Amino acid sequence: MNLEMLRFPEPLFNLIGGLENGGITNFFGGPGTGKTNVCLISTLECIKKGGTVIYIDSEGGFSAERVKQIAGLKEAAEDAFNKIKLLEPKTFQEQAKIIRELENIETDLIVLDSAVALYRLEYADPKIEILEANRELSKQLATLSTYARENRIPVLITAHTFKNWDTGENDIVGGDSIKYWSKSMIFLEKTNKMGERKATVVKHRSIPEGKETKFLIVEEGIKPSRFSLF
Repeated sequence: MNLEMLRFPEPLFNLIGGLENGGITNFFGGPGTGKTNVCLISTLECIKKGGTVIYIDSEGGFSAERVKQIAGLKEAAEDAFNKIKLLEPKTFQEQAKIIRELENIETDLIVLDSAVALYRLEYADPKIEILEANRELSKQLATLSTYARENRIPVLITAHTFKNWDTGENDIVGGDSIKYWSKSMIFLEKTNKMGERKATVVKHRSIPEGKETKFLIVEEGIKPSRFSLF
């Protein structure tokens, strides 16, 4: 099934519309900035349109209770669980195996939350060369990108950030590899307002860099924050 663009609820819809078919969209940011919420919202939107989802959860963030909250109706939540193939790799090698085997599975959306959690563990192992870990990450992202293009479906990934003490900026874990393969990149961060998050376009094929919006994380998903779009 080739679904039309999966639309985000406002205000993310006003920011980027939705997930583009044929490429990787990357929401990245620090802990608690809303990355997994975006993944679950996108998953339920796909299912609502009649699609199925492969959800690769590499850090235990998938919450059945949160799915039920966002879905609302009990029947909708039960239908969602039947349409989600949840895969939970415990090592970077398991993640690689799952991604390589995707070519044998048909789906309408692939979610990888997070692309770099297990990569970070790999990099922390002194026996593993960082170049080796980077090559493997690049292979995984290339495979996802190829699958997206060939099947005309969206792939949604998340990634973490770290503070670069030399520049004072928030750099993305995974570096150039994840920047290259991500066709769209949206940076998520907390604001000073309780429950509020800010989303900023960092890379997009048709939307200017720096466009931003603010939103609140609520029980039913997300909703616009006051003066949300800049």
